[in-house]
Amino acid sequence: MKNIAIIGAGMAGYGAAKKFHEEKINFSLYEKNNYFGGHCASFAFEGGWMFDDGPHISFTKNEQVRELFLENTKGEIIELKAQVNNYWKGKWIKHPAQVNLHGLPPELNTQILQEMIELSKNGKVEVSNYQEWLYASFGKTFADNFPMKYTRKYHTTDASNMSTDWLGPRLYQPKLQEVIYGMLSPKTEDVHYVSGFRYPKKGGYVSFMSGIEQHTDIQYNHQLTSISLKKKELTFNGKKVEKYDYIISSMPLNTLVALIQEVPKAVQEAAALLACTQCVLVNLGIDRENVSDQDWTYFYDEGITTVRLSSPSNFSENNAPKGCSSLQAEIYFSDKYKPLKKDPNAYIEVVIDELKSCNVLKDSDKILHKSAWLIPFAQIIYDLDRFKAVELIRNFLQEHNIQSCGRFGEWSYAWSDESFLGGQNAAGIIVDNL
Repeated sequence: MKNIAIIGAGMAGYGAAKKFHEEKINFSLYEKNNYFGGHCASFAFEGGWMFDDGPHISFTKNEQVRELFLENTKGEIIELKAQVNNYWKGKWIKHPAQVNLHGLPPELNTQILQEMIELSKNGKVEVSNYQEWLYASFGKTFADNFPMKYTRKYHTTDASNMSTDWLGPRLYQPKLQEVIYGMLSPKTEDVHYVSGFRYPKKGGYVSFMSGIEQHTDIQYNHQLTSISLKKKELTFNGKKVEKYDYIISSMPLNTLVALIQEVPKAVQEAAALLACTQCVLVNLGIDRENVSDQDWTYFYDEGITTVRLSSPSNFSENNAPKGCSSLQAEIYFSDKYKPLKKDPNAYIEVVIDELKSCNVLKDSDKILHKSAWLIPFAQIIYDLDRFKAVELIRNFLQEHNIQSCGRFGEWSYAWSDESFLGGQNAAGIIVDNL
C-alpha cells in the first residue's frame, strides 16, 4: 500500500479523487478550509443572496465533465445564452468590440479601419510579446484603445510584458468584412467564444462539485505547513505529521515551494518570479429586478476601478431573493506589479458610485446587500518570466513524486473543467506508476 495525499479539495482535487476512487486506490484528501470547492466555492448570505468566489460558468464541451455536472445537480441545470458587452467612454458596445464598433467616433473608426486594411495585406508576422501580437492582429489604434487598456486593468501589467501562450480562443480575430459590417450596422452575429453556458439552478457554482464527498472523507481544516522530501512527511497546522509516497497538489506553485524544506536555490528563485493577480470582489444586492440584461461587462476606462461586472442573479433566480438582482464587481491587484493598499471593504462605495455614473444603478435603488472580500490567488499573469519558471518548478516536483495540477498547480489559465481533467490526469500518472 502506498500513501497518496491530495492537497486541496477544489476542482483539480476532485478530478484526482474521482480517478483514485474509480481505480479503487486508497488516498487521503486534505483541505485547509472547512468547506470544499477551492476557487469554485459559493457562499450563501442572510436574506437569500448567493455569490460565487468570482464569476463562474460552465461552457465545457467535454462530455465526461458535462455528465458529471448534470449528475451532481440531479439534472437541475440552467442553460443560458451568453449576453456580454463592454463599457468604453460612456458607450455600451456589444462584445467582442472589434466587430461591434458601430456608433463610435468616425475619426476613431476611420483610423482603425485604415490600419486593419493595411494589416490584411501583410503576411504572418513574428511577434515576441502580447503587445506585438495585438498590433499585428488589430492595428495600433484599436489595440491602444481597447485590449491594451483592459490588460493593464485585468493583468496589472503592460501587454509588452506578457507572452501570447494563454490566448487560445479568448480574442476573436475577425475578417476585414466583419469589422466593416460592425462599423456600419448596430446588429451583428454573435462570435464570442462563450455563446452559451450552464449553471446550477440552486446552490451556486459549487453545486457542480457536490459529488466530491462521495469519493472520500475530506479532512477539513488541514493547513499544510511543511513538506520534508527527505523524510517523506507532510506537516499540517504545524503539528500533525503524515507520511506520503505520492502527492497531488493544487496549491499555488510558489506557496508549495515555500513549504518544502529541501529546495534548490534555482527553484526558489523561479518561484519568486511567478506572478498572479489578487481580486477584490464587491457583491451587491439590489431591490430591483433585471438591473442588468448583460451576464457580464468589461470596463475599458482606466479611470473606472471596476474591471469586470457580472450579474449572478441572471445565472439563476435562486442567487437572489424574489424581485431582486445581484451584481459582482472585480478589481484586480498583484504583489509584483500593483499591490493592494486598501481594505477590500473600502471599494464597496467606490463601485456603487461608479455603477451609478454608468447608469447601471439608479439613485433610487436600495442596496439590500453589500459585501467584499479578497481572492488572494485570482488569475495567472502570463508575464515573460512565467514559462521557464513554471517548467523548472514542475520538473523539480515531479522528480520527487509531486504532481501539481489545477490553475495554480500548473500556473496556467485553466478553466474549471480543465482543472478537473488536470487533476484526473495527475492521478492517472500515479496510477501508472503503482
